[in-house]
Amino acid sequence: MRSFSITLLLFLTINLFAQRYDSLGVDHLPTLNQQELDFLNTSLKNFRDTFDFANKKIAFITSKNGSSIITKQNYFLNCVKPWTDRGATPQISLVRLSPTEKLKSGGYDALVLSWVILFTNKQKKKVIEELGKK
Repeated sequence: MRSFSITLLLFLTINLFAQRYDSLGVDHLPTLNQQELDFLNTSLKNFRDTFDFANKKIAFITSKNGSSIITKQNYFLNCVKPWTDRGATPQISLVRLSPTEKLKSGGYDALVLSWVILFTNKQKKKVIEELGKK
């Protein structure tokens, strides 16, 4: 009976966690809703040090060299959900912006990269400039 209860609790917990993914990427805003915030804070917990995504403006970057700035909605739809839906972990990394870079980018606090193989300082500067023009 005890093992049945533990198994049932495990399945209920997994189901509740999976339901949270329904609220990922529901809009184009650069700020995060609670589910997006929780997902990124959890997914990047070993890489973000003290950085917390709460109340931060985030730009989403993809492509081999990090040249594509995409909307939050497209990011979660194309770079995250296909993997989380099948229980896999998407490739995600974080690039925090300095106060100067934040100013130049139009107020973005960080870049979240997905499926980027090589992201150079030169590419980072280009992304910051492009964000600043929006």
